[in-house]
Amino acid sequence: MLTQYSGRVQAGSAMPLSILAAIFLSCYLTWRPSQDIMFTASDALFLLGFGQLVLAHRMPLEPFRFLTRFWFAGFIMLVGGLLIGSIVCPTPSRWLIVAAQYLFAWIVLPMILLRRGPDQTATLIKAFVWGVFAMNLFGAIVYFTYTGTFNDARALFGLDFLSGGRRLGAFASDANWNGAVLAMAIPAVLFLHAKQRVGDLLMLGWLAVLILGIVLTASFTAFSSASLAIAMFVVAGGIRFRLRTGLIAAAGSAVIAGILIARGVGLPSIFVERVGNAIGNGDISEAGTFEGRLKLMIEAWRIVEDHMLVGVGADQYRVISEYKAPVHNMYLLLWAEGGLLSLFGWLLMLSVIICAGVMAYGRDRIAAAYTLSVSVTFILASNASPHMYARLWSVPVLLAIAASVEAAKDSGPATRRRKMMKLARA
Repeated sequence: MLTQYSGRVQAGSAMPLSILAAIFLSCYLTWRPSQDIMFTASDALFLLGFGQLVLAHRMPLEPFRFLTRFWFAGFIMLVGGLLIGSIVCPTPSRWLIVAAQYLFAWIVLPMILLRRGPDQTATLIKAFVWGVFAMNLFGAIVYFTYTGTFNDARALFGLDFLSGGRRLGAFASDANWNGAVLAMAIPAVLFLHAKQRVGDLLMLGWLAVLILGIVLTASFTAFSSASLAIAMFVVAGGIRFRLRTGLIAAAGSAVIAGILIARGVGLPSIFVERVGNAIGNGDISEAGTFEGRLKLMIEAWRIVEDHMLVGVGADQYRVISEYKAPVHNMYLLLWAEGGLLSLFGWLLMLSVIICAGVMAYGRDRIAAAYTLSVSVTFILASNASPHMYARLWSVPVLLAIAASVEAAKDSGPATRRRKMMKLARA
């Protein structure tokens, strides 16, 4: 069935609404039956859309074009290393769960989201931005109006919608994760505006809420990565802001600032404490939970020294750790649990992301800037996150890759087969 289609979706083929809804809800991690199982409402919708695409013979065999083989090779190395380590660990069955999560996030979703044509790709990106915008707009309203306790907020809105330190996790269930999603959504907004898919007012409205969301998350990683992503997009994309856009932004900012000053509203104290002080004093140790993460990374290096080639097994780090928690560093975690093979596999997959942007640069500078700016944010986030198979990680990254894949020139076995068929018919 899949062999009947190896290119992108034909023009006029409508994207199933289930997939658009799944993208919209991709960062709503608390919307699931059980917090112990990573299967959300978004995942259910993705599976429904996947079935629809398969039945319609609209699944690409080469979602990354000729880079597909490298992506699949990296994935096999990643899960293969975890499998080798898991064979001798106390609970080898954990590998099945972890591997299934990675398979869905980084193999199934690319076949759903990539090679859909420029128009549908832009529609998918809009669905993602609207989802992040709606979640954080609602979150900001709750943040400034809710007066209940932390436990009441958790019971009413979900896990860590508002943290104990009053940081906005929203439906992403974690303030740092919400901040990372916001940082990856900002380049998406800039991309859509630069491609003239949205107007000035909508762009500024989106950015206002997204930037406010980053402030309310009080995440140093999100703040720094968002700033770097914006700078990279502007430089790599050769963006020149129009005078009209600048005037609208300046006027809107002045009005909002005036209202806030008149009402005596300043930056949230948690943002000043976690982000402002670190920037003002030039001391990264003041950035949130840096010291706690550093202890975990030091421990991870000790574990890696004893398990350099063969890891301790999938999801076993938290079991052997004296802190009973996984190290918040994707590279060290994969190295400790899956050995060098898993680490090299992950690095190969990251290389594909970057290569997709670099190779599209000559054909579509804006798409390349979008891919590269999101990849920088994702790489920075992976330095402060454990296993990254949650769909809030994969969806924004894959959408950014999709923009560059659409700009890339066809190559690879599928393209050669189509060319040979054309020659044969001629």
